[in-house]
Amino acid sequence: MSGVIETIVDSALRTAGIPIVGVSFGDLSNRATWRIDFDPTATPSQKSQGQTIVNTVAVDAAAQTAQSQKDAQSRIDGIEIVLKAIVLALIDQLNVIRAALPSPKPPITPAQALQAIRDKAGTL
Repeated sequence: MSGVIETIVDSALRTAGIPIVGVSFGDLSNRATWRIDFDPTATPSQKSQGQTIVNTVAVDAAAQTAQSQKDAQSRIDGIEIVLKAIVLALIDQLNVIRAALPSPKPPITPAQALQAIRDKAGTL
């Protein structure tokens, strides 16, 4: 899980506008061993703020699950065109079936299909 924790901490720092090169960890259970590699442009105030973030950012199981879901959704957004084509071809076939139902259903758009995949990843 160190990769997820690293992503959480890195993202929290970057979101706060702290100029960093990256973060590293000694012992994941001991925040005193966590290190921020600040960009040379970081001011003393930003460094102080960055350290406060590292000392307080939530990295518990719930935060790790949320980050894993965000990562999955991000990967879905960057899905390879061949995989996207396969999914959307299946949606086309599903739409044929939906239109042939005794009470026809409206077609599922490509955007709706991809959003449904993102939403599903957010529940796993």
